[in-house]
This record gives sequence, structure tokens and C-alpha cells, in this order.
Amino acid sequence: MTRRDRIPNPSRREFVRAAAVGLGGVGAAAQGGAHEKLVITLSPSGQSTLLPRGSQYEAGDVQAHAAAALDGINAGAAIVHLRGASRNVAQGRGVSVLNEPDLENWRRLTEAVRSKSKVIVNYGASAMTPPVRKTLLALKPEAGSFLVGHHYGGMVVPADAQKQYGIDYLAAGVLPEVEVFHTGDVANFLAFVETGLLRPPYCVTVFLNYTRYYGVPATPVQLEAMVAMLPPNTHWTVCVRGPKHLDMAAVAIARGGHVRTGLENDVELAPGRPARTQGECVQRIVQLARSLGREIASPDDARQLLALPRAPEVVKS
Repeated sequence: MTRRDRIPNPSRREFVRAAAVGLGGVGAAAQGGAHEKLVITLSPSGQSTLLPRGSQYEAGDVQAHAAAALDGINAGAAIVHLRGASRNVAQGRGVSVLNEPDLENWRRLTEAVRSKSKVIVNYGASAMTPPVRKTLLALKPEAGSFLVGHHYGGMVVPADAQKQYGIDYLAAGVLPEVEVFHTGDVANFLAFVETGLLRPPYCVTVFLNYTRYYGVPATPVQLEAMVAMLPPNTHWTVCVRGPKHLDMAAVAIARGGHVRTGLENDVELAPGRPARTQGECVQRIVQLARSLGREIASPDDARQLLALPRAPEVVKS
């Protein structure tokens, strides 16, 4: 027997079960209903590297963008992470900073999605300065991305800007969706909670394997290191890019967390078989959740969980 023959090669099912047991989640998931319903967030706005050339829509195409979003929403997503078009993108220190969003494009996109669904709208594109972000908050999304450290692309958010984000989100009545890429970000989040500008229930997205230069690998140990630091009354979502997307989604489901998916994440439905539509991405998470005993949250379920109004405030043109 060679050394290679002696190395175990666990199946995906064995990997997920072992990881969930280690995180204390598989027993609860197996009980069916011991965890809250699974909230699936769809991010349709990023461009997958796995899509065939020519099939990626432009952010300025409201109809195509909305249709892609609705494909995933109709498959079971309760939250949609939208990014509209921009008029001007500033380059600095290797990072693109959205400094002039096309507000009419964002408004029309939001209206197109809300007119055909009850989904919760979460505005992405967190690499913005506070004054720019404030212009988008005026469009009344129910939630918005909120940086407490660095953006994975390289943007650094100073402490005074973080404070201004908190003030603006509170004033607008928008739920901060806090983005964390490593334990240092979680520590910043905890310090920010102490200021009172972030209030429960907290909404946190844990990013794994987002770039080779920033963040942490997609492993159960890295996930648990961040989740273990989160305060009570935190609803956390895992977001993983690349081939570990489904493995870590399953761990999060068994652990009691939630999942963000979409073509932005380069989702594989099975090893070597990339997803081609937003709906396929969501359907795969739905199947995974049901196999692990988790029910799927509707938009109304997610609103109740996150203490959001039952109906969004609509901004007319």
C-alpha cells in the first residue's frame, strides 16, 4: 500500500457531516425545525468567471438585470443583493470605488424587482464613501452592505467613515448588512456595536475565499473562528466563492447560519458542473437545505427574523 492509498478521501457528505458535528450543528439540523428557517440571499449582480462569453448582462440593462434577479427570487431567495450601474468609477491604489452611482438605474432596477416579488432588497457595492452611500440610502432599500474594515478589493474604511455610515443607516431606517472577511473585521464589528450605532438584530455576512489576496480560506475552522465571536441576536450568512461554495453552504445550514448564492460566487451544482442561471444556484441551496432538515424562509419570514417592516417604503420617480 502506498502513502497515497492511506490518505482518506472523504465524500462531500462525509465532509459536511464531520464539519457540522465539529461545529455542533448536525444534531440540531437533523431534528427538523430546531434552527430558524434558512434565509437565502441571491447576488445576481456580479459576473461569474464560469459563464460563457456573451452571456453576462451589463449592470445598466435594467430588464436583463431584473430578470436574472427574479429567476433566483422565484426559486426561493428571500433577499436580493442588488448593484446598479455607475456613471463614474474612480481608480485608486488598485481598487475601484463607486463614486457616482446612476441613481435612476438603481431606482428602476429596485422598482422592477419589487413590482414582481416581495423580496427584501439589499443594496451592495459597499466600496463607497459615506456621502455617496447616503444618496443610495435615499432610495429606501430595506438593507445595505456595511463595511467595518477593508473591502476585499482593497478599499480601507476609516473609523470616522464607519461612524458616519452608522449614523446615516439609522437615520434612513436601513438595516446594515455587515460584511466581515476575517476575525479582525469581527472585532471591529463588536467595537462598533458598543457605540450603539448598530442595533440588534444584527445581520452579518461572513466571506470566505473571496480573493487570493484578502480574506481567509473556505474551511469550517475559519468559519467557526468568526461565528464564535458574534454576539447574541446575530443572524449570519456565509458567502463563498469557488468550488467550496456548496460544501461551506452545507456547513452553514447545519450550523444554523444562512447562505448567499448566485452566479457571482462561481457556483458549481456538482464538481465540474457550473451553474448557468441564478435560479439554478438558489435551487441547489434549497435542495441542500431540505436534505439537512432546514425549511426555507419566505421574504415575510426573513422580515420577521430581521425585524423589518412587512412592506418596503417605495420611492417614486
